[in-house]
Amino acid sequence: MKRLQPIVFVLLASFFLFHPNDAHGQSLSEWLIYFDDEADYSQFIKHYTGRVEDQERVEDQADGWVVKALFSKDEIETIKQSSIVSRVEPNYKKRLASFIRFNDPLFSQQWGIQKVDVASIMDQFHDQNLLYGKQIAINHETLTYEGQPLHASNVFILSEDGMKLSRLSVELDHAEGAWTLDIVDEQGERIAANTGYLPKLDVLIPKNKVYKKLQVVIKADGWTQIPVIKNITAVNHVLVAVVDTGASLHKDFCGNVLHSLGKDYVDGEGIAIDENGHGTHVTGIISACPNNGEGIAGVTGFAPVDVIPLKVLDGQGTGSDFEIAQAVNDGVTFGADVINLSLAGKGKTLVLESAIQNALHHHVAVVAAAGNWGTLLKDVYPASYPGVITVAAINENNEMMPYSDYGWKIDLSAPGANIMSTYLNDSYQSLSGTSMATPFVTSAVALLKAAHPELDVIQIRKRLFQSALDIREKGYDIYSGHGVVQIAKALQLPFSEAIDWLTIKDNQPVDTSQPQLLGVSNGLIGKDIYIFIEDQFILKRKIDSDWLSIALSTISSVRNEKKLTVVCADETGKIVAADERWMNPPSTSPASFSDVTTAFWAYREIQQAYSQKLINGFADNTFRPNQYLTRRHAVMMMNRLFHWPLQQIRSPFTDTPLTLGGALPIYSAYDQQIIKGYNNGKFYPENFVTRAQMAVMLARALKLSENSFSGTPYSFKDLSDSDHFAYYAVQQLASKGIITKQEYFRPNEFLTRAQFAAMMVRTYEYISKNS
Repeated sequence: MKRLQPIVFVLLASFFLFHPNDAHGQSLSEWLIYFDDEADYSQFIKHYTGRVEDQERVEDQADGWVVKALFSKDEIETIKQSSIVSRVEPNYKKRLASFIRFNDPLFSQQWGIQKVDVASIMDQFHDQNLLYGKQIAINHETLTYEGQPLHASNVFILSEDGMKLSRLSVELDHAEGAWTLDIVDEQGERIAANTGYLPKLDVLIPKNKVYKKLQVVIKADGWTQIPVIKNITAVNHVLVAVVDTGASLHKDFCGNVLHSLGKDYVDGEGIAIDENGHGTHVTGIISACPNNGEGIAGVTGFAPVDVIPLKVLDGQGTGSDFEIAQAVNDGVTFGADVINLSLAGKGKTLVLESAIQNALHHHVAVVAAAGNWGTLLKDVYPASYPGVITVAAINENNEMMPYSDYGWKIDLSAPGANIMSTYLNDSYQSLSGTSMATPFVTSAVALLKAAHPELDVIQIRKRLFQSALDIREKGYDIYSGHGVVQIAKALQLPFSEAIDWLTIKDNQPVDTSQPQLLGVSNGLIGKDIYIFIEDQFILKRKIDSDWLSIALSTISSVRNEKKLTVVCADETGKIVAADERWMNPPSTSPASFSDVTTAFWAYREIQQAYSQKLINGFADNTFRPNQYLTRRHAVMMMNRLFHWPLQQIRSPFTDTPLTLGGALPIYSAYDQQIIKGYNNGKFYPENFVTRAQMAVMLARALKLSENSFSGTPYSFKDLSDSDHFAYYAVQQLASKGIITKQEYFRPNEFLTRAQFAAMMVRTYEYISKNS
């Protein structure tokens, strides 16, 4: 019989000292642990009773057993080494192959939910009352809480494992007047309190702490009937602040609309009761109860998301920047993860700009409506403040609504035409506007935070932009932004650090005399960033903040648009984040090189290469077509076609420093094994390229074989020897039409810039045809 080795037993037994929900800072997962015989199984069960959730015989083995148990990744690695364990597998989860069938009567009218691709992932999220199964002490008696009424005004919540909470709510069986809810921690300190007239009061609990004991104190002085606690709810939720006209009590709102914490900045007191309907409508889009048999389903569905309504607009839907700024600042104080601003107007104020910057610097995402004037979004705020995620409106056919403002501040678009949602007096209304589009994006942010709490504002921005559905011309445009928000795709993107220009969009005119704002994710602080324009090094800077003010240099070029590249590297030079975009709109006119006339043999190819951004030319408006091509320029042109990813910021060669124009393409080409350099560690960037060398580089870039060719070789008279280093590369390219089939190839001749431009155009056409 196999026996557990003593040293392994000590390691395994020590697991019981770890926090059962967080071993060595790692969360616990379900694992399937197999045993070949019952003795081994019994020995394991004896030592890990607290971790084993269930067990089952393995049907095709007489003495085989499998147990389902909770362990961290580090723990399971040690368990795998145990001699009594025969196999370890994750307990993989499966889900229904069909979508949830919602019983909300108006769900079929919610076309926007399908448009933003959220229905397919709604069942991934589950909200739960964290008190269920916990011990409750009342009147010198301890019981397990299962949602039963509690006849007490002083309740102790006990959790041996501890709880991380964001909010605790108590609902009474009735309310005769004002009452107070106090929460006291195990040190006897009051950590939260709320007073109000509603039967349910909510309090926000300081996050990122573990609570093993909480005291809930109810004070209802002067009531004729002693209240009964109908329900206590404790959750760890994402928090959304809806800064609007408030939110009315509605039959289709769950307990996660925190009316008792709402605030009225218009009248200066009381909760945020809606007199207009707009705020109730926006709140419903985010968080109306799903599958409750009433009305609609909110975009956040079953996810753990709370909403606090903050009333800054009156019954006519009008309010001022001062009150809006107060609400934004309070949202930060509350611990909001995202603030929804479905409001817009002309005029910029320091007080509101400072409040929004305060929110963003506290890693609170701010989502704002573009406005409904159908004009250029230039002086419309808060949409135009840097860092705000600004939302335009589309209809069911992915067409921009004519009233939706447009301009370089637009980030995303979302459904904003005939949107059904909650309204005043327990009713439902269909409304249109960028106000309705905004909460779709706010919901996307909330779901990202629910699934990935570690994401910061810059990472969220990049995820939303990268996953958006492009609905107009390819790439960014000033009408739809990056496209229609796609929630499921945003959730599925892999984790990565992020860099994002907050004041520069693709092809946006940029005034280089004014500093620009660059946002970086938290994980990059302390690392170095490098900035390049047109592959020319501009600056290196240590990241000391999540917002950087950057002065960009002016680079002379025949081309109006200029490529702006930012990379961030760690101490080893490894690239950990990057961003590339174009400054200034592209010119629609053909290239006007003074030395390339219409009669020149490669005029068409040079024009086409220019329009595809494969060549630039020189600042004096020349292309110098008959000059020989340098190795540096060859790699720069190829990189514009192939867009090789950069992996290292440190030069692989002794003669290609970062300050060399085109250094990044050279580094990328080396990473991709397109170029190899010489044995002395040099690249010789200013040496000319032979036609044979270029054939080999192009074949490598196209992933064509350099060592074989299966077709019928073309008989170049000066390249008949298959032992020539470029023979197979030339045959590969000739068969693809990239190299013209002439009598002689002239492998040792230097390549001219015009010849290479023609080759690049043929390569572009080949890739386009076969992609």
